[in-house]
Amino acid sequence: MKEMPQTKKFYMHKISNLLNVQKIVTIHYQALEKNYTFPEETHDFWEINYADKEDIFVILDGQKIELKQGEIIFIKPNQPHYVESGNKEPNLFIISFTCRSESMQFFADKKYSVPENYRYLLQNIMTEATDTFQIPEFDPNLTELKLRENPNLGGEQIIKNSLEALLIYLLRSEQKRETTQEFFVSKIADSSELEDEIVRILTSRIYGKFTLADLSNELHYGTTRLCTFFREKTGRSIYQTYLKLKIDEAKKLIRKNKSFSEITDLLCFDSISTFTFVFKKHVGMTPSEYRNSIK
Repeated sequence: MKEMPQTKKFYMHKISNLLNVQKIVTIHYQALEKNYTFPEETHDFWEINYADKEDIFVILDGQKIELKQGEIIFIKPNQPHYVESGNKEPNLFIISFTCRSESMQFFADKKYSVPENYRYLLQNIMTEATDTFQIPEFDPNLTELKLRENPNLGGEQIIKNSLEALLIYLLRSEQKRETTQEFFVSKIADSSELEDEIVRILTSRIYGKFTLADLSNELHYGTTRLCTFFREKTGRSIYQTYLKLKIDEAKKLIRKNKSFSEITDLLCFDSISTFTFVFKKHVGMTPSEYRNSIK
């Protein structure tokens, strides 16, 4: 009798997302005239300006910054900004998008010279955008991307993937110059858009108080659904995660020689004894023992 082949057991590796671009808002490629000035604006999403030809001035929060050819600057959400061409005729590439991943905060107020081996990703974005959306030659007031009648198959996904790849490569370049990788590590692996949103909100409340009702109201989901979803994704409750984020922050504050009473007040624990109890539960030692261990 012929033996049946054995069924080999495989293990699925969960993909962790360092950066997740949720939405593309606008894409421009502008050939500007001399002495061009665009009125100041703000918006609640990220924007990238890349000087493709000649130099240009970007004004952020009233500060005039020279953006040289080949350089890229990041404009964070709700930051007042505008551009000036001065006495040159620069070509400016602009892309605006929504990304609420924690690692995105690293780019706030940053300017980089884009390495030549990464510039093809900017070209990918522009090429795909031109073949996917109806992009006018020059419209600084563009507020909406409209699909072509026959857009490139998968064009939107290629734009998203190229942008995420560019951001990750820039992060890698900076990581090599940093002594710590702590900032780049996502708080939770295998993130999804909703999961990212939950973690973002928890992180923003570290130096304050938090209730599930607040989370539910902000995300427009029921508390039961949020709690079930989050536990299924991460294996821990939302509140456990919130406390872990607080304790991770407490460890940083201890390393900065903050007193336990200061940390208790900053992180809004009810008392030093409560802080000590929670700290020991998550770290396996008391705050005093942790302080002694790192000296």
